[in-house]
Amino acid sequence: MNIFKSNKIKSLLFMAAVFLLALSDAKVIANSVPTIDQGKSTVLITGSNRGIGLSLAQNYAEQGWNVIATCRKPNKAIDLISLKKEYSNVNIEELDVTSQDQIIALAKKYDGIPIDVLLNNAGILGEVRDQAFGALNDETFNRVFAVNTLAPLKVSEAFIDHVSMSQQKKIVSMTSGLGSMQITANQSYFYFYRMSKAALNMGVVAMNASLRKQGVISALIAPGQVDTKLLAESGYRGPNKITPDESAKSLIKIIDALTQETLKENGNKAINVDERVLPW
Repeated sequence: MNIFKSNKIKSLLFMAAVFLLALSDAKVIANSVPTIDQGKSTVLITGSNRGIGLSLAQNYAEQGWNVIATCRKPNKAIDLISLKKEYSNVNIEELDVTSQDQIIALAKKYDGIPIDVLLNNAGILGEVRDQAFGALNDETFNRVFAVNTLAPLKVSEAFIDHVSMSQQKKIVSMTSGLGSMQITANQSYFYFYRMSKAALNMGVVAMNASLRKQGVISALIAPGQVDTKLLAESGYRGPNKITPDESAKSLIKIIDALTQETLKENGNKAINVDERVLPW
């Protein structure tokens, strides 16, 4: 056999073995009994397999928090699995935020566990070409709104008891400057994404009014121009991009400082990664 062909076969076999090992680890990790130290704070983060969500999970883990990191396909979340191997306080859970059954099942799994910060991070841009006037696509509209707008409210409903029994009692949802009508008044792209974030803003403000008497804070944060897959899909090639880690570190500081008083001062508006209050 040609030596080059032989080496190629060996390389492919090695890669396959590594993949199968990772897959095996993923199944064990995803189905494991939760590791929660109730003497420490707990955060649940949706969409934790990459980008900002992964960096948030890592930074909270480094700070010693119990981390419940969710994603749609934990068996393929290799970076998240690596994080779990490094930090035993990380719990990986399967969650499609558009599945009511999965949301309820996960809430039941963690029944009785206080969650100090529920971080609604999962979001999608949606197919860009389906969001242009003249080519608006119904299916893309429904999908974008299901993930970006309705899911954070449904996840919050399911976990409200967990948040209410915690010390910090915070529900934080990830919005975007593109959800601001003032900022994007002269922009004609991303109809559905922009609309979904504007609608999310309204939902989170309404939720804060609903939950205030329970001592629960419902707030909006915005991550900035973060160098992620979503930003790449948007076609953005401009300056001032920041890394997911930079964004996560700043966002955690903002979340730590959140109070009903600060929300009232900001008019319940979203706080950007640089601590600016975003206009509606």
